[in-house]
Amino acid sequence: MSILKTYALLFTAIQKIVDVIIVLAGTWFIRDIAPPELLRGLALFGSLLTLVIFSVFDVYRSWRKVTIAQQLRSVLFSWIAVLVAINLIILFLSNEQQFKLLWPYVLFKAPIFYEWALLIFSGLATVRILTRIFLMIIRRQGHNIRTAVIVGTGIAGQRIGNDLRRDKWMGIRLIGYFDDAAPTGSPVFRYEKQVGAVLGPISECETYILENKVDMLFIALPMSDEKIISRLIQKLGTRGVNVLMVPDLFTVGIQKAKVDYIGNMPLMGLNLFPTWKRTFDTVFSVGIIIVTLPLWILIVLVIKLEDRGPVFYRHPRLMESGKQFMCLKFRTMRVDSDQRLEKMLEENRELRQEWNHNFKLKNDPRVTKVGWLLRRTSLDELPQFINVLLGDMSVVGARPIVPEELRNYYSDTALTYCAMKPGITGPWQTGERNDVCDYRERVEIDRIYVLNCTLATDLKIIGKTIWRMIWPKGAY
Repeated sequence: MSILKTYALLFTAIQKIVDVIIVLAGTWFIRDIAPPELLRGLALFGSLLTLVIFSVFDVYRSWRKVTIAQQLRSVLFSWIAVLVAINLIILFLSNEQQFKLLWPYVLFKAPIFYEWALLIFSGLATVRILTRIFLMIIRRQGHNIRTAVIVGTGIAGQRIGNDLRRDKWMGIRLIGYFDDAAPTGSPVFRYEKQVGAVLGPISECETYILENKVDMLFIALPMSDEKIISRLIQKLGTRGVNVLMVPDLFTVGIQKAKVDYIGNMPLMGLNLFPTWKRTFDTVFSVGIIIVTLPLWILIVLVIKLEDRGPVFYRHPRLMESGKQFMCLKFRTMRVDSDQRLEKMLEENRELRQEWNHNFKLKNDPRVTKVGWLLRRTSLDELPQFINVLLGDMSVVGARPIVPEELRNYYSDTALTYCAMKPGITGPWQTGERNDVCDYRERVEIDRIYVLNCTLATDLKIIGKTIWRMIWPKGAY
C-alpha cells in the first residue's frame, strides 16, 4: 500500500501547516513597509481564515484526478475568499472612526495589501506545483500508484480507460475490465488502441477487487442496470473501495448539461455556450476586421484579377443546436470546382477514398494560385469573422462540419457538438491540423474542447493560430 495513502491524514496536516507558514512568512517579508497593527492582523486572520476557508472549499482534498491548472484555480478562488473575509472581519471589528476611514474598500485601497496577497498566493501556488512535480517523479518510479478496474466496456468505459492510459500523471493504473457482454481475456479498444482487457464477468468483480485490494472502481454501466450498480456500490463502497460512477449523460454526450428550473420542476439545459463567449467573439471580430481591412481589399482584388469569379464561397455547415448556416470563405477554387470534383472522383478511385475519409483533398487540382496561398496562411477564413458577428460561429470552437460528417462520425457525441457554436479556429487546427489521419481522433478533440473551454484556453488557441499562420503546418 502507498505510504501517502497510509498516512493521508498526516500529509493533509502537513499541507495545512505549510500553508500557515507561507502566510506567516509572507507577512514577515513585508514587516519593514507595513504598520505593526496591520502585520498582526494579516498574520492572525490570514492564517486562521486560510485553514478554515481552504478546508471548506476542499482545497486539501486529493487532486490526483484533475490537472494542476484546475487545482491552482481552486486555490486562487479560495484565496480571494480569504482576502474578502479578512476585510469583512477588520471592518466588523473597527470602531466608528475606523469604520468611516475604512469604508467601503477597507484594505483593498492599500497597495501593500495587494503586494502581500500576491506574495502569499505565489507561495501557495509554488508549493503545489513543486508537490505535483515530486508526485509525478515518484509515480514514474512506481510509487504512490492507485489501482483501478472498470465495469462496462461501452463507450464510457472505453473513454475512461483511454484517459487513464494517456494521463499517467494521475498515477492510476488500470488493471482491466469486467463485463458480461465480452468474453474473458478479450481486448478493449478505443480508436484502435488497446486500453485494457476483460478480466471476467461482473459477478466476479467484487471478489477480485477485495482479494487484490484494488483502490478504485469505475462503474460505466447504463442506469438500466440499476440492480448491478446498487449491488456494487453497497458491497464495495462500504469496504474501503473508492467507487466512481459515470452517469448516463456521459454516454450520450451531454455530460456538461446545466440544470434549470420551472417552478419546482428540474430541467436540463443542453446549451453549453458560455455567456462570456458572445461578448468576446463580438469585440475580437470587430477588432480583427478593422485591423485587416486593407488585407481584405487586396485579397478581393487579387481574386478578381485571376479569373473574375465571385470573391466569396458559401458552404452549408452546422451550427449550435444542429441548425445550418452558410459558412463564408474567400474563394480558393476555380468557379466550376463542383463539376470538376465529381469528374475527378469518378475517374480516380484513390481520390474518392481520400475525399470520403477527409472531405478534402491534399493536392487538390481545383485550387487556384491565389487560393493555394490563402489556404497555406489560413487567410481564406477571414470572412468567417462576419459569420461570428452574425452569431453563426465563434472565434474558437469545434470545426464547422457538414450534416454528413455529424451522422457518420459524431453518433455518440452529436449533442455535445451541437451544444456550442463552431469556431474559426480550434484545438484541431492548432495541433496536428490536417495531418491527423484518424477522423475519430478529430471528433475526440472537438468533444474535449466543448466540455472544457475557458477564456484562457481560447486565448491560448488564438495565439497558436497566429503562430500557425506565420509558420504553416498541415494546412491544405
